[in-house]
Order: sequence, then structure tokens, then C-alpha cells
Amino acid sequence: MKSVMRIISRYLVSAVGVALILLAVNFVVFFIYMFQLNSIEQVEYPVSQIAEGLTVQNGAYQLSDTTEKIIEGNYQWAMLLDDAGKVIWSLNLPAEIPQKFTVPEVASFSRWYLDDYPVYVWRRPDGLFVLGGRVDSVWKYNIEYQMVVFDKIFIWIPLVLLINTLLAFAIALVFGLRLYHSLKPLAGGIRDMSEKKAVKLSTKGLLGELAAGINKASAHLVEQDIALDKRDNARTKWIAAISHDIRTPLSLVMGYASELESNAELPTAEREQAGIIRRQSQRIKTLVSDLNLASKLEYDMQPLRLSPVSLPGLVRKISADFLNGMMDERYTIDVEIDENTQDETITGDEELLTRAVSNLITNSMQHNPKGCTIQINLVKEAPFISLSVMDDGIGFAEEQCLNLNQPTEDPDLPYSGLGLTIVRQIVHAHGGKVKFSNRTTGGCEVLLSLPLDMG
Repeated sequence: MKSVMRIISRYLVSAVGVALILLAVNFVVFFIYMFQLNSIEQVEYPVSQIAEGLTVQNGAYQLSDTTEKIIEGNYQWAMLLDDAGKVIWSLNLPAEIPQKFTVPEVASFSRWYLDDYPVYVWRRPDGLFVLGGRVDSVWKYNIEYQMVVFDKIFIWIPLVLLINTLLAFAIALVFGLRLYHSLKPLAGGIRDMSEKKAVKLSTKGLLGELAAGINKASAHLVEQDIALDKRDNARTKWIAAISHDIRTPLSLVMGYASELESNAELPTAEREQAGIIRRQSQRIKTLVSDLNLASKLEYDMQPLRLSPVSLPGLVRKISADFLNGMMDERYTIDVEIDENTQDETITGDEELLTRAVSNLITNSMQHNPKGCTIQINLVKEAPFISLSVMDDGIGFAEEQCLNLNQPTEDPDLPYSGLGLTIVRQIVHAHGGKVKFSNRTTGGCEVLLSLPLDMG
């Protein structure tokens, strides 16, 4: 839900920011527009300049051609009143405009309208110059403010902005909370989908279409998981059934081959052939067992019988078993156990861990028929205990080493690869790490890192 809250917080900040920007832009545009609208005629043709265009020549008033064009182009009429309020000069004066005005009348129209004509006045030495605009061309309104308003304007403006900001934040918060309540079940549904749980969200509301899409995707994933589970179970059961069916006839073959091999009445060549049959049958039996175990480990169907395991004791026992019964003089095993690991234990499945170490020793022997030295080291590197099995043989093929460290979905490996795949699966099942590499001095090394505290 933290991601949803981040979205809401950014939404609120963005909404308030946009509101403030729009407010500021509106203020600026409004003042610019009003200033230009109010001053466009006054700046270009102020009434004072127009009034100066009326002069007295030879005892009569004369209006310059330029001023007359300005009046006719931008206004409508003009007149000059003497101190008694009488019209002593005019231009295009409408018929409804009287020829004489009282002081109250002059005072009334000087700032407002004269028969709906907006007027502008300018005091001249010889009277009052009156300039009339077109009807409905200018809107005038008398506005009065107490001076206290202007005295506190620098307080009121920030206060108004603050109130608007708080109001924008409140409105954005309301919409943000509504969005949050709409997104919350969707976020929960996506989290449940990541955990392979079935999702059924309500399709009502603003995000109903999106919820329906999540429901559809969840149903599809559930169907896929069911189909995959059925396929994996069928594959595992099939491998287990094949393994079981092979064991019985294979045991008969091995038994009869062993009898023939030990029959002193048979010729030596035939007894050797029987021995070859027995050893190859044993390899087939081991391969079937590895295949069955690899299948169970891959699909998490192999239960771990967890108990405290002493890796130093486990390594000594495995090494002794190989040296006493399964190795010839071409191979040697050297074991080096760090003193810091003598009393250390891990929580694991002793049988599977034995299988992993045995597979590594067997791999070194099978791929180095001319013999090699196998070195087993055990050191403590908290929070792990590291077990390395290395030899001075031919090492891994480059492709095989890459595939073991970065396995593909369906690795196509030879028999030795299957044994090493089982090693990787066992280590991962115990929460550990494994690394396959070639030594610079020749041979290969497999490093197993198992956590000291799993229980």
C-alpha cells in the first residue's frame, strides 16, 4: 500500500501546484487585460491631446484635421462648454444633447454618461472640453473603498492565496481519498496475484473496468497454475512409475550377473563380461534413482527430513566410505576441515546432503578415468559454512559449466550433468548457494555454501 500512498501524495501536491499556478496565471492575465483595455485609447489618443487639437484662429475655433480624424475614428462627437455651461463649439453633436448644462448636470456626466454616451472631459482655459464615445463602447462604474482596505491589501492578498491553497488542498484530498479507496482493493488484488491467490474484485465504481481485467487475468493465472500442477504431478508420477518398473527387472539382471561373475566354473572372459553387465546395471540403477530424485526436487515434492547435521562428521564418513569400498589406487581423497567448523551444525536433510557430496566425488572419478586427487575443504564463512570439492583432473566443459551456474528451463545435460543438477537442487532446497568453476591450475571446483542457522 506504500506505493498507493505515494501516488496519492504526489496527486495532492500536483493538484495544489496546478491550482496555484492557474490562480497566478488568472491574476496576471486579468490585470494585463484590464490594463490594456482601459488604456488602449487613452495611451494612443488621450483626451488632453485631443483637447489641444482645438485652437482659436481669427476669433473662431478651428479643429485640426488630425484631431478630427481621431475623434471620428475612435469616438463619436466632441463639444466645448464655457464657464456658464453653454456649448460654444461642437463636432458631430447628436440632436438629443442639449446646448446648455447646469453645474449639477456637468458634475453628473463628467465622470459617467451623457444620454448613454460615455464621456471624457478635460479642463481648458476657455472652458470644459467634452469628448463623447459611442454608445455601449465603454462600461463605467463607480467603485469606492475605505482606505483601510488598501492599507491592509498586502495582508489580504497572501491571506486569500493561503485560503485558496488550503481549499484546493482540501478538494484534492477528497478526490485523492476517493481514488485511494478505489485503488486499494486493486493493489491488494495485484499483490494476491503475485502470491498465486485467486482474486475476485468488485467491478463497480470508477475503476470497475480495470478490476474486471484483473479478475480475468487472475482467473487465467489460476487455470494455468492448475494445468501446470497437473502436468508436473503427472510427470513426477510417470517418472516414479517408470523407476519402480525398471528396478525389479534390473535387480534380477544384477543378481544373475553377480552370480555369473562369482561362478568359478565359468571361463574368465565370461566372468568379466558378467562383471561388466553388473557394473553397467548399477549405473542404470543410479541413473534412474537420480532421475526420480531430480524430478521430485524440481517440483518441490521431495520432503526434507530436517535435523541437526554436523558437516565435519558427514564429510569424514563419506570420505571413509569411498576410501574403504569404492575407490582404487588411481584416486585419492584429501580432507581438510577448519578448526572453527568442528562444533558447527546446520539444519538439513542428512541423506540428501550425503547424496550431494557423494555425487561430487563420483563426478570427479567418472570424468577422470586416469585418476586424480580429490580435495575436500570445509571452512566457516559466517553466516555460511562453505564446503568445496575440487580435483586436478580435466575440469568442466565450458558450456556445461555455464549451464550449471545459469541453468535453462530444461537443461539438456549428460549423466554427469544430472548428478550435478541434483547437487544444485539439494543445496537450493537447504537455502544455500552453489558455484561450479574450473581451477586455473587444472581440474574443477564446486563450492557449496550452506546457512549455519536454518532452524
